[in-house]
Amino acid sequence: MKTAILLNSDEIGVVAEKDVICADGGYRYAEGKNVIAVVGDFDSLISKPENVNTIQFPSEKNMTDGELAIRYAAEKGIKDIVIYGATGGRLDHVLGNISLLKLAHNLGVKAKISSPKFNIFYSDSLLNFETQKDCVVSIFAYGGEAVVEIAKGLYYPLDNLRLDSFCTRGISNKTVAEKIEIKVKSGEIIVFHYDKITK
Repeated sequence: MKTAILLNSDEIGVVAEKDVICADGGYRYAEGKNVIAVVGDFDSLISKPENVNTIQFPSEKNMTDGELAIRYAAEKGIKDIVIYGATGGRLDHVLGNISLLKLAHNLGVKAKISSPKFNIFYSDSLLNFETQKDCVVSIFAYGGEAVVEIAKGLYYPLDNLRLDSFCTRGISNKTVAEKIEIKVKSGEIIVFHYDKITK
């Protein structure tokens, strides 16, 4: 069963999961959900939530509230998460939130970022996801060079495609099937999947 991580952003969208962990102000979007915990320094809420599990940290800390929420999920043995609210707000926060996918992977947690218009995945091995035809998929090398051994369900062939972190070769591929499979031969990738048909 998936657990949602709610970050403090207006770009949450529809949260499908029942169980949620809130990163500070993400608690504002948890109505009707089973709140496992609210973690953070509580600088984004008018008052500290009552009658829920809260874990408070000092305002001067070395991690974002989002990272604290990911680490809390891993500590509690949660193995599959969906991160909401990662793509709204300041660009530096967005980039930091995308890096949470690698953090989750390192902690043994399967993760994806969900936004109202697209999903973001991290992979260093095999990635599968469902889609519609004629949707956009963009692939970036992450943290250095990556080689995509094979990609099924995409219009432009990627077999043994070498990607560098400074190139745009993997942007704007198109889905031609309803299931995508991407196998990474070496390195790491970040994948953007627009889950609605995008021109």
